[in-house]
Amino acid sequence: MDALFSKIEAFDTITIFRHIAADADALGAQFGLKTWIQETYPNKKVFALGNDTGPKANLFPPIDVARDDQIQHSLAIILDTANAARIDDSRWKSAAYKIKIDHHIFVDAYADEEYIEDRKGATCEILADMFQKKGLCLSKTCAEYLYGGLIADTLQFSIQATTPEMLRCGAYLVEQGVDVAKVNEQNFSKSWKEFEFETYIRTHYTLMDECIAYIIVHPSDYERYDLTLNQAKEKVYALSKVHEFQAWALFIETGQEQGESVYNGSLRSKNIEINDIAMSYNGGGHRFACGVKGLKEKDIQSLLQDLSKRMRKEKS
Repeated sequence: MDALFSKIEAFDTITIFRHIAADADALGAQFGLKTWIQETYPNKKVFALGNDTGPKANLFPPIDVARDDQIQHSLAIILDTANAARIDDSRWKSAAYKIKIDHHIFVDAYADEEYIEDRKGATCEILADMFQKKGLCLSKTCAEYLYGGLIADTLQFSIQATTPEMLRCGAYLVEQGVDVAKVNEQNFSKSWKEFEFETYIRTHYTLMDECIAYIIVHPSDYERYDLTLNQAKEKVYALSKVHEFQAWALFIETGQEQGESVYNGSLRSKNIEINDIAMSYNGGGHRFACGVKGLKEKDIQSLLQDLSKRMRKEKS
């Protein structure tokens, strides 16, 4: 990562991008990195860019506004985004130099330099590890942005990808002054209406083959709880932590196409790799946590059959 530090030092303007529908890891990495650069190099212009913010946007400062010419002369750092099509703000293409930092399984190369560590649980973990190895002291603000993204993407260090190195990164960030209780509350507390929607999911799911739980959600299902689509799609975890469920999924209607409903989906698996299945349905992600998009109902049923075959194969 030494080249990254050299590039940051060399450019007067730095633009930081992330994926659409930004989650806590994408935003935590974006604002954590921005904070560190601004505090280390107060004379540099640093912009955190993007348009489509997810349900945790209220935990972060407003997105910056940058002129086209500023981006054209900048070092662009693209975080937490496996493929170019998902970068939120297409102007990243015009940047003078581009660096990608990501923890998803490789999809496509789009930057001049790419740092991909797909065994890491979060992009915030990659950045924390980078700072830790440099022996850097971080401000409490920077550390809390990174810690929030780390615990959000790793479900408080409970996912399959949890390693001693990840826990050391968490400890390093706590040493920088993180208020652990506050950051956990910010990332995992919920409103009463969110709680009610999660209850709806748990009482309306379908169980397939006694090991795959799924639900198909329509706008009317979540709008009655005053939730947005982005808030609703995050609730796939409502079906997690059940002994018998080896995989679970939430499919959410995003619109209509030629009179048919179109859905995006979130897929999760306890310990069986499913990312290759997701890639067959316009998606991808991690080995045990993936997204799919643009599916019709027949595609959902086909995907569920593929999941069923995978679960049966692995159990046999």
